[in-house]
Amino acid sequence: MKYYFLVAYLPELQRDDRKVKIGLTELISGQYEIPPEDMQEIKLILLSRDVFMVEKLLSGKSVKMDNSIYDNDFWQDQIKSPQEGPQFILDFIRGLAPDKYGPKDADRLYGAYYDHAITQSRYPFLKEYFLFERNLRNIIAALRARQKEWNLAHYLVGEDEWVSNLERSSVEDFGLSDEYPWISNLLSTDYPPQRQDLIEQIIWEYLETQAGNDPFHFNAILSYILKLEILEKKLSMSQEKGMNIVRRLEEH
Repeated sequence: MKYYFLVAYLPELQRDDRKVKIGLTELISGQYEIPPEDMQEIKLILLSRDVFMVEKLLSGKSVKMDNSIYDNDFWQDQIKSPQEGPQFILDFIRGLAPDKYGPKDADRLYGAYYDHAITQSRYPFLKEYFLFERNLRNIIAALRARQKEWNLAHYLVGEDEWVSNLERSSVEDFGLSDEYPWISNLLSTDYPPQRQDLIEQIIWEYLETQAGNDPFHFNAILSYILKLEILEKKLSMSQEKGMNIVRRLEEH
C-alpha cells in the first residue's frame, strides 16, 4: 500500500524542532486508514513504551505513557502476578529474583524486546532498525561496563556473532569504527546530556539513510514515527526539566 494522502498531510520533521505539529496520538488515531497489518508493525514500536513502564515500575518508580499498548495500572498488576501481556515480558518478570532489579536486568529486558520485535516484524526496514538499535545499545552498555570495570558479558544482549565479537574485543573502538564511524564521537563524549544528544543524532541519521527513496512507502511512515518518538521524548524531558526549575523557584 502507498501512503499518498498521509505523506502529503504530514509536516516535515527536523531534529531541532521545538514543537510537534502532528503528534503520535493524532497520527495513529485511525483517521488515516492504516491497514491492520501495518498497524501491527507500528505497535511493535509502541511496545517499547510498555517496556519502559515495566522497567521503571521494577525500579520503584511509576510513569504514565501515552500511546502504550497497555497502561501503567495494567503493568502494576502484572508485576505482582504476571498473567497477561506479551509473553517475553511475562517470562522476564517471572524469572526475576525477588526484590532485585538492576542495570543487568534492564539490559536483559530490552534484549528480550528487541528479539521479540525482530522476530515479529514483517518489514525488513523495521527488522534492521531494531537490530541497529540493539547494536547501539550494546555499544553504549559496553562503554559503560569498561568505564566501571564491569564484566562486559553481563551487560550485552543478543547471542549473534556481532555480540560475541564485541564481547571479545580489546581495542578501544571494539573494531567497529569502519562499520560505525560515529563510535569515535561516542568514545570522546562523557557528559550524559551530550551523549544523549549524540545518540539521538545517530538514530536520526540512520533513519534518514535507511528508509529508502520512496516517500510514499510504509518504510517512510515507520521512519517518521520513529523520529516522532525521538522528538516527543526530548520535548517531554525538556518540559519536565523546565517544570522542575519552576517548582524549585516557587519553593524560595
